[in-house]
Amino acid sequence: MLNRFSAVTGITQILQSQGFYTLLPQNSLSPLLCNDFSTISNSEHQAGKDSPFPPDYILKFPPNDFPLQPDSSSHVLPQDLKSEPSLSLPRSTLQCYIHPHPLRFPSQAHRPGQLKQYYLLNAASLLPVLALNVTDGEKVLDLCSAPGGKALAIMQCATPALLCCNEPDPHRRDWLSKTLESFLPPSLTSRVTVSAQDGCSFGQSETGEYDKVLVDAPCSNDRSWLYSSSSQQGEQRLKDRARLPALQAQLLRSALTVVRPGGVVVYSTCTLSSSENYAVVDSVLNDCPEAEPEDLWEEIAVPLSKYFTFSHAHPDLDTPQKPSLRPLNGSSSSNPRRLGILVVPQPGRTWGPMFLSRIRRRK
Repeated sequence: MLNRFSAVTGITQILQSQGFYTLLPQNSLSPLLCNDFSTISNSEHQAGKDSPFPPDYILKFPPNDFPLQPDSSSHVLPQDLKSEPSLSLPRSTLQCYIHPHPLRFPSQAHRPGQLKQYYLLNAASLLPVLALNVTDGEKVLDLCSAPGGKALAIMQCATPALLCCNEPDPHRRDWLSKTLESFLPPSLTSRVTVSAQDGCSFGQSETGEYDKVLVDAPCSNDRSWLYSSSSQQGEQRLKDRARLPALQAQLLRSALTVVRPGGVVVYSTCTLSSSENYAVVDSVLNDCPEAEPEDLWEEIAVPLSKYFTFSHAHPDLDTPQKPSLRPLNGSSSSNPRRLGILVVPQPGRTWGPMFLSRIRRRK
């Protein structure tokens, strides 16, 4: 994910030469962003100060940084992608580059006073931010913000009036603050704040204050588990599956209290666990009559189906392609996929797991 607040022309050229291509249609910078940039001196935006590279640099990677080099055919878009119509997602200033083959790309070290040019993340992590659909001037809360990747993605998409990044854990909050410092210019300090409240009680002090709320909830983290051979980690995650749903439901209820009438909450996890995904959403919908789930299938899954493998049905139903007639509890029984959609990792395409659900608070 490129940083629109830094000079990225050189990185873009390197990515394209390595066979990367953009995931989303691009838009021009927002008027609010242009206004912010006008308050910053030109010297602060020279490539030599915003990044560790001089303006005319040529970045050379050691051989070990790219152990899986793409073949010559990967320097162009695959044929099946070129023949597809443009994505129906709204155009965005979010610049995310992906590659058709697994390979490594070097990270950039934190340097005080200098902005990084890009952030490395699993592509599926962008989907909750796309579902949130933040626009300029809105008040946004990232309720479980550390380490900060989704907060950065929000700031790449739009320039909100306020983005509150909440993280109660001191160590993770320090990590979050350093991430924000590495990517956002000083001119945005008044727009982006870090708080340390308990997410479960956040709504008690700021009821109805936000237009959009992201709840990227603590979860049993199957994404990490998929790449770990540790039996101890596996045992811990099984314990997490038993205790986490109650916490996740509390966080989602708190978010629905914080958001204004007519505003939206996006709930997401990086687990395959039904009890932490669909069951949490269904439980909260039963308790909150003012909450209305929104179907993300046509908006997110369909236009991005070439890149991600989605499952839209509750796992207790027969299959995503042939839903069972057995009803679910709550208001979503007639359309189970309204509870959310799930990205399932596939061989050679290891994005996910990522569950996301969007809920609107009725006016």
